[in-house]
Amino acid sequence: MNPRTPLFRRWAGPAVALLALGALGLLARHAPAPALVNESRSLPRGLYLRAPGATPRRGAVVAVPQPGPARAYLGGLGVPADLPLIKRVAAVGGDTVCREGGVVRVQTRRATVMVRDRRGDMLPVWMDCRRLEPGELFLLGDTPGSFDSRYFGPVRVSDVDGVFREFLTW
Repeated sequence: MNPRTPLFRRWAGPAVALLALGALGLLARHAPAPALVNESRSLPRGLYLRAPGATPRRGAVVAVPQPGPARAYLGGLGVPADLPLIKRVAAVGGDTVCREGGVVRVQTRRATVMVRDRRGDMLPVWMDCRRLEPGELFLLGDTPGSFDSRYFGPVRVSDVDGVFREFLTW
């Protein structure tokens, strides 16, 4: 096919994009995944690349398996149990995290806690006020509707599947 023909120009871009997405899909099936696609509203939607050797610290984006309380809730929404959560680290061991009523305080940040999700279903309840132990992380998404540690509590650093960096968002 001649690259100057309208048919070639019309289909070349989408074909290359489709091949690239297919290749990313194959890469994502390898453990550990070198890249993750975030389609949730917790963080900017897009492609996140693994940062080899990076450690989870405040502000880092991490992937974790669904904690028990999260798995039960998300399973009821039809979310596969093996789909990791992609969240930002808001607090680390030594930081104080408090849930008081409808607000979680993490250091100087305040995050509203919802009782029900957009469908009207009850959200899991995590209630505590304490200093995180070494090896614990408290995760918050970037948006108020994020399903994160506000609802399932801290996670263990040892459970983190990796630290990821934003690569391409949409």
